[in-house]
Amino acid sequence: YIEWKDSGGGRAGFFGNNSSGNDDLYWKNEQGGNIGIETTGSGEFQIFSNLQMGNDKLIAVDVNSNITASTTRTQGQGALTAQVNEISTVANNDDTVTLPSAITGIEIEIINNGAKTLQIFPASGDNLGLGTDTAEELEANERVKFVAYDTDNWAKESTTEIIHAEIHDEDNTDPFVINAEDDFHSYHTNGLAAGDLADWAFDAGGAGTSHAIDSIDDGVDTGNDIEVTTGTDHLLAIGDIVSQTNLADTNYVGVFVVKAIISSTQYEVAAPFNLTGTGTMDQAATLEADAVAAGVYDFAYYISGKPVGANETFDFQLYKEATAITGSKVRRKFGGAGDFGSMAGGGVVAVGTGDKISFALSNEDSAANLIVRNLTIVLIRL
Repeated sequence: YIEWKDSGGGRAGFFGNNSSGNDDLYWKNEQGGNIGIETTGSGEFQIFSNLQMGNDKLIAVDVNSNITASTTRTQGQGALTAQVNEISTVANNDDTVTLPSAITGIEIEIINNGAKTLQIFPASGDNLGLGTDTAEELEANERVKFVAYDTDNWAKESTTEIIHAEIHDEDNTDPFVINAEDDFHSYHTNGLAAGDLADWAFDAGGAGTSHAIDSIDDGVDTGNDIEVTTGTDHLLAIGDIVSQTNLADTNYVGVFVVKAIISSTQYEVAAPFNLTGTGTMDQAATLEADAVAAGVYDFAYYISGKPVGANETFDFQLYKEATAITGSKVRRKFGGAGDFGSMAGGGVVAVGTGDKISFALSNEDSAANLIVRNLTIVLIRL
């Protein structure tokens, strides 16, 4: 090693290795007690003091370009090895790349210059934010940067991709069944479909089929839940959004989150039990935010339709889980039967991971149906 001394003859520092048993390389300020640079035998290069570049000097990072995403769409395929990775070919939706194993502090940037949506897997045992070993997606002509904040987990540091969701139904001619005046009915049709989705998932809900409620009993959580029995298989899962309408007990009426599945014809929601009852259940079509989609959203919906009856007044509203979104309600009174009208609503809503957004409507004048001809709902994260 090479050492240098101060004016008094003491060692001020050294460059090299003055230890036996390893092959580390040091530059060390002895008097300050600070290691400036250490290169370890494991291949790591560590800087323990501030690094300042000279004027007009840049640090070049490792870049791989012209990468073709793997058509074998499983974890481990299309392994990325550089800090910046330009994917030039994505021949099919969900063609795949896989990040290296997480090392605390490293950053990996991915540029999708391909024609299709790219599927991005973490290394085995790692988490990109959606769950261990779960893939993220990146649309064409977008880029994303991940940073590892420990040896297992990555955070999405930045992206050009605007997280958004859209559902729509066009040229529908099927009446949406209203079975009670003044009750909000969760909306679903057999034509409602997902539009462009980024970090959201679509569920068609009842897809045009309502279910008769045959009876209501006290639930497992006595006095706090009700057990609802339907006349046909309800096809529900825990967390689904439903409306219950045309029930004599007003505690049973409204929009609910399914808490438990008892059988194929029985489910539970939160409501105080009083007496049994009969009515109708509608499972809402929903948009669900994934683990990286949480945030504040601009929402808008556009609807046109015509009533089956004459001089009918309808309210329209969005729900987050079982709660109406403040500011989303609009009202429209139609004239004669078959009178077409258009409505729109919009605002801002905070959305958390796993939250479900749905649409509901009520007839304020009667139980007459409404044909929703066209419907579009859009969410864009701000």
